[in-house]
Formats: sequence, C-alpha cells, structure tokens
Amino acid sequence: MAFPKKRTSMSKKRIRKNLWKKKTYLAVKLQNG
Repeated sequence: MAFPKKRTSMSKKRIRKNLWKKKTYLAVKLQNG
C-alpha cells in the first residue's frame, strides 16, 4: 500500500472494531428478537 504503516494499522483496527460492533449488534438483535 502507498500509506505509511501506522495509518494502515490504525484504519485496520478501526475497520475491525466496526465489524465487531456490527456482529455484536446483530447477535443482540437475534437474542432479543
């Protein structure tokens, strides 16, 4: 990638957090629904 390593790692962490949030949100929805 053309980005510096720090920026890519930060964005990757952010994406992972967002994916995790979505997964937990769906899991909670299924349990409550």
